[in-house]
Amino acid sequence: MKPLLVLLLTFSLCWQVSLGQQNMYTGNGQVTFSAGAPLDLIKGTSSEIKGSINPENGKVYFEIPVKSFQFANSLMQERFNDKYMQTDRHPKATFNGELTSFSQNSKEVTAYGTLTIHGVAKRRSIKGTLVKQGNSFVLQSLFVVSTKDHHINSPQLTSGFMAENIHVNLRLHLTPEYNPARMVTLYQKKKP
Repeated sequence: MKPLLVLLLTFSLCWQVSLGQQNMYTGNGQVTFSAGAPLDLIKGTSSEIKGSINPENGKVYFEIPVKSFQFANSLMQERFNDKYMQTDRHPKATFNGELTSFSQNSKEVTAYGTLTIHGVAKRRSIKGTLVKQGNSFVLQSLFVVSTKDHHINSPQLTSGFMAENIHVNLRLHLTPEYNPARMVTLYQKKKP
């Protein structure tokens, strides 16, 4: 009877440990975009990007409320939301994909997946860096989005040129997501 009890207790402890471990990392960060020339720069920043990554299977997901971008002046923000991005119809931008080149030793990563902006989904390959810092990860990426790919009316700059490419810079701090392990208690019947 005693060996059976030890075996059950060992199984119970191992089960609790495995339930308590998580492979999902979640967090938030900052994303900045810019379009145009240095003298005609359109620039927005948001700290409301949220994301998740599973380093074991490489799944990644990020989303940002488009209205959360802040600009140098309110007119620029109003035009961005109403005229260019139509945020009432397309409230968020998302990326859902998988890391295709990732190892625990490598800092360079490539994510392949679907980038949805302005309601238009496009398959993309986006490069970045994923650095482990203690028990968390920091993800950084610089990439370009074509306004034509996502049917965004290009803002006309004061120089008369259209801003056709948007340069995106994102940085996220992702920490482990823990769920409390279910507790299992085994009782031994006392002998009278």
